[in-house]
Amino acid sequence: MIETATRVSMNKIISGIALGLLFIMLSACSSAPQRLQISSEVDALATNEAQSKRRFVILPGNKDINPQDLQFMEFKGYVEKSLLNRGFIKVEQMQDGDAVLFLNYGTGEPQLRQYSYDVPVMNNFGYYPYYRPYRYYPSMTYGYTQHTETYAVYKRYLTLEAYDMAAYLQQKTPIQLWKVSVQSQGQSNDLRLIFPYMVTAMQPYLGTNTGHMLTVKVDETNLLLKDISTGNPNRLPAPSPMPLP
Repeated sequence: MIETATRVSMNKIISGIALGLLFIMLSACSSAPQRLQISSEVDALATNEAQSKRRFVILPGNKDINPQDLQFMEFKGYVEKSLLNRGFIKVEQMQDGDAVLFLNYGTGEPQLRQYSYDVPVMNNFGYYPYYRPYRYYPSMTYGYTQHTETYAVYKRYLTLEAYDMAAYLQQKTPIQLWKVSVQSQGQSNDLRLIFPYMVTAMQPYLGTNTGHMLTVKVDETNLLLKDISTGNPNRLPAPSPMPLP
């Protein structure tokens, strides 16, 4: 009897240790750093003349933004790089171009959302069960309590519109050649971080007609993203780390 009881006790301890180690391993996996991935919705429209007018100048889409604004210049650099990748030609003087492009971007007001989740109650062996369904083990107690969290979601948007340059210079009725709209949602309102991802998502559709809105996912290992980011001459470098005292 004593030997049987000891064996049962040892089995309980071994099971507890094994399950505890499993929980630690699962916790380590869930806390591992994940690659940043941005999902964007891209919608593009174009006329038949869109591909024939490829010499461009980019101006702010918002009249309150100065063309020499540092943020606009940085964002314009990303867009110019993507246009060059698609065979468009940048010109320095308005009269040398046949398309004037208006760039608009921004973030919306935060939208508050909530989600609820169950938190398991610690059992006799000092670890948390990982799976939600209740399971029975001898001498182990289970229970869950519900928590509710609130977080903010931001809408990030980018719009690029192309108009006929001759009509623009002559102040005639604007003639739109093509337009591409990009939007994404997430918990970050850091547009400087998100903007290159959105530009990468829209590049294949510049001057084209998608027919409907497309979902494009770009992660930080994307080669086109790296090309657009490193090929931007207007990108302001990050500050060097301060030396330790």
